[in-house]
Amino acid sequence: MTTPNHRAELAALRVIALEDILNTSDAELRKEAVEDGEDVAAIAAGLKSAMRDAAAAALRQRLGQAKARMTVRPVQRPGQPARPPLERLKQLIHEAFASDRSLGLAFRDGKRQSDADWESLYDDLVALGKIDPVSRED
Repeated sequence: MTTPNHRAELAALRVIALEDILNTSDAELRKEAVEDGEDVAAIAAGLKSAMRDAAAAALRQRLGQAKARMTVRPVQRPGQPARPPLERLKQLIHEAFASDRSLGLAFRDGKRQSDADWESLYDDLVALGKIDPVSRED
């Protein structure tokens, strides 16, 4: 005696029902809904609302995942080697300026550089060949 596979049967019925709906024209679907006493405008509004809710939920989920990745570790651009810790980075920059007097730097609006400014300056000096990126391991 074989036991019926209800899940497989239900899945096959769903496939057949979806194929039937996809093969039915919009006009025929609308006509059937009206014949069954359904409010086509209410069905459309409900479907539109459900689709918006689903899209918003998916976007919220992706945003949450992106935030989680951002808090776990800093974003690293492809091909960009990891930077040294900020204090070592500042030391390397000071050494580069001390060893090459032709380097100059203009401060914007004041006296203090942000961490992002230091990182950008480090990246620029590495790109110019003034800091050896291998020395970041020190």
